[in-house]
Amino acid sequence: MARIKVLSIVGPGRSGTTVLAGILGAVDGVVDVGELRWLWQRGLLERRTCGCGLPVGECPLWSAVVAEVAAGRTGTVAALAGEVASAQALLTSRRRRLRVVRSAATGADWRPLEPIRTVTDQLVRAVAEVTGARVIVDSSKRAQDAAVLAGLPDVDLYVLHMVRDPRAVVFSWGRRDKTIRVDGGSRPMGTRGLLSSVSRWMENGLGAAALRRHVPADRWMFVRYEEFAAQPRVTVSRILTFLGEDAAAPFVDDDSVVLDVNHTVAGNPNRFRVGPVTIRLDDEWSRRMPRHRQLLVQGLTWPLRRTLPGGTSRPA
Repeated sequence: MARIKVLSIVGPGRSGTTVLAGILGAVDGVVDVGELRWLWQRGLLERRTCGCGLPVGECPLWSAVVAEVAAGRTGTVAALAGEVASAQALLTSRRRRLRVVRSAATGADWRPLEPIRTVTDQLVRAVAEVTGARVIVDSSKRAQDAAVLAGLPDVDLYVLHMVRDPRAVVFSWGRRDKTIRVDGGSRPMGTRGLLSSVSRWMENGLGAAALRRHVPADRWMFVRYEEFAAQPRVTVSRILTFLGEDAAAPFVDDDSVVLDVNHTVAGNPNRFRVGPVTIRLDDEWSRRMPRHRQLLVQGLTWPLRRTLPGGTSRPA
């Protein structure tokens, strides 16, 4: 089988990664799978909705992909999903996550990681075979998930590190206007407080910094959400060049695209948007977030912001 390109989008939640992945997924030869790490727990066990509107387990694409992975195994698909979800849970401690990240360059054997590495290899191969895509876009966002992909022998991993101003991220996580679809119904999407949002923003950034040391420089790209929102067409063109793909994105002008139905297994509810979509900078936080909270977030995140490309001189 030919080598498979995988673009792993790493960055904090609420940073525009879902809409960016959706645009890339509309490019010929590219498929956006959403947050692939959640296929087993949220998609199959919790029966959350695929981007196509069906429960993931009933989606024609994912049914075919999971059947490929399950072929030759004993037991049900639900049992397989439970096993994989349990194996993923074993790697959630900070100490283990760092070891997973370090495995990106070496592909070293480590018993707790082997079940995840094996099933992820089969999953990526099945997605490529079923969709015929040359590039798979995974917006799982966490450094350790990208590291698992980096350790696969037949995968050419590219990492896109996307970062948004932490004040905007904190503000977005505090909003209560988003819902998620579950098994034919819906419920409010979870929110986070300031300290929780800041902690996750920092943790994600530190994980990305650790991962970068184990990924070749020509396979790593840094993008700020604010740059993408200001020049979406230019940014997407740069990403396609980074991937070595000579294909056009579905832009109708410099900041508008037409999106079709996708097969994302998890992610921000924006993944359900289809038809014409205009990309605009979401800076509501700058008007509605109290100044003292903005200053607090800036102070708490300063140590990491100063290490990012451009330092603190630009929105981080």
